[in-house]
Amino acid sequence: MRRCGHQALGIRRALYTANQTITKTFQPTDEQKVRGLILNHALTKVNQLGWTPAAIEQAATDLNYPPTTVLAYNGMPLIKHFMFDALNKTSIDQLHEFKTPIDRIRCLCRVRLRQTQPYIRHWHDAFLQMMEPKYELAAASWFFTLATRMWEMSGDQSLQIDWDRKRAVLADVYVATELYMCEDTSADFGDTWKYLDEAIEHMEDNARGMNRTPDLRLCDVGNEPASGGHSSE
Repeated sequence: MRRCGHQALGIRRALYTANQTITKTFQPTDEQKVRGLILNHALTKVNQLGWTPAAIEQAATDLNYPPTTVLAYNGMPLIKHFMFDALNKTSIDQLHEFKTPIDRIRCLCRVRLRQTQPYIRHWHDAFLQMMEPKYELAAASWFFTLATRMWEMSGDQSLQIDWDRKRAVLADVYVATELYMCEDTSADFGDTWKYLDEAIEHMEDNARGMNRTPDLRLCDVGNEPASGGHSSE
């Protein structure tokens, strides 16, 4: 497993609140709709060209737009597009069939991870771009927003004192699992689902004993469950 030590990312509720306000009032222009079409198509180029400007330019050309319609100096416009698109698709119609919030959280994590799965062999490169200093706070807020959405959909009704902590812990679990998935070679990512189940069980067991908000890191994932199908570096 690659290890990428860097300073902890600070995320707080204000980031989520600001994001929700923007989302509720946002109406895309024609230019933004074209941008969305190009970036959606660019996702089909990721496995060939990676999270790169080349993927975006090729998508624009395929759709008969100038290659520079979406200006990109790196893969971040495409990564951001994927993160928000995946967030909007993270839902389950039969969520009420799960008895407890933690069961719903586990299922929602699987749904979200399945969206990354088609790009997983290039996802570590996306993480490296997100961890660049000028992007790391924004990237952390995306994962924090994802965790917030999951807790809300699960029916969580935490008191104010638990709000940041529970979401930071879940974001940490999700990011660690996604990084684990990048290296997983087991059939149908079976070791990843095992890792996720153990991480959520550990999160649940320790929830009441945690007295402070842990750091949210996008890397330095260690102590993975032993697995014959998972390769490490």
